[in-house]
Amino acid sequence: MSEPNNTGRGPGHDPSRYRLQRTERKKVPGKKRAAGAINTFSYIIFILGISLLLSAFIIVVGNDVLALVKPDKTYTLTVEKGESIGKVAGQLKDNGIIRYAWVFRLFASLKNTGALPEGEFTVNANMDYGQILSQMTTTTSYETVTLTIPEGYTLQQIAALLETSKVCTQEDFFNVANTYAFSHFMLKDVPMEENRLEGYLFPDTYQFYKASAKSLSDGDTYTGALNAINKMLNNFADKYTKSMRTLTEEKGLTIAEVINVASMVEKEANLPEERTTIAGVIYNRLNHSEKYPYLNVDATLLYVLGHKDKLTDADKQLDSPYNTYTSKGLPPTAICNPGLACIMAAIAPEEHNYYYYVYDPATESHIFSRTLEQHNAAVAKVNAE
Repeated sequence: MSEPNNTGRGPGHDPSRYRLQRTERKKVPGKKRAAGAINTFSYIIFILGISLLLSAFIIVVGNDVLALVKPDKTYTLTVEKGESIGKVAGQLKDNGIIRYAWVFRLFASLKNTGALPEGEFTVNANMDYGQILSQMTTTTSYETVTLTIPEGYTLQQIAALLETSKVCTQEDFFNVANTYAFSHFMLKDVPMEENRLEGYLFPDTYQFYKASAKSLSDGDTYTGALNAINKMLNNFADKYTKSMRTLTEEKGLTIAEVINVASMVEKEANLPEERTTIAGVIYNRLNHSEKYPYLNVDATLLYVLGHKDKLTDADKQLDSPYNTYTSKGLPPTAICNPGLACIMAAIAPEEHNYYYYVYDPATESHIFSRTLEQHNAAVAKVNAE
């Protein structure tokens, strides 16, 4: 029979061994700190994930409230006496005017819209929530103006046209164009900088809402500028089809590169049949930049200088990234808003060995050359005429 164990720790207890074990266990809190750090990191990741989701949600909902990236679709809504905002919101959603009925109800509640008057109201998907409600609750109707944006117009020309037509001020136009984060696919990798939308406002005939006299007098036409620009961007997104996007990728190009080249073709080509040939010259020089480092395209320089009948040697020394006589490669942005034909020419250029061309006023066409010697002879011929 063994002696009683006063320690209460059972037979064979070795006090020194226990002390060693206790000493080793004192190191465990370090593991707890590591686990705590991991938990903190996971928490931060979780919070960031939630923040990103909320940001994406706000952008998506905001686009609907402001009528961005939406089709041009008209619907005549019939409101019965005493009909609720909720039912009206449902009709607007079902007919493709809005995407989120609950957001529209909330917006109307915040605006203290109250009961809607009975009657028929024509609304459009490119009207923002405020305009839709105003259309249904006031006697004021939004006046529209039909404008044609010609192929080859620049942002500056479009802004001036919109201001003259009382759609928005030029100041608000450029404020929106240079700072608003549009979510269209073709702008995905376009940096937020001056002239960033050059090339993407598709030339076409549009119907825009005119700003009210008060908005114009107050200089508050930001929403009008936003809606007008968005409408032109939507049109570009529709015109640049999936098959065009696929072909662009197969050619190893980006949409930005295509639009940049297309804008030069738009300004340089005088005859429709020359578009693909000129596009081919531009790509030939880009693809053989070691021998042809500069594009030497007059139109890029005229984008900065404005209209001139003929460039001087001094003009060609201008310090500007748009001067393709002194700056290598493509200019920073497109130099105008090209039409579909020039965009297609930039996607599928003619394959040839031309590296030069010069305009011949006598024939209103271009003379294309393979070598500098041939080009100089062509220039001499044109100058002698």
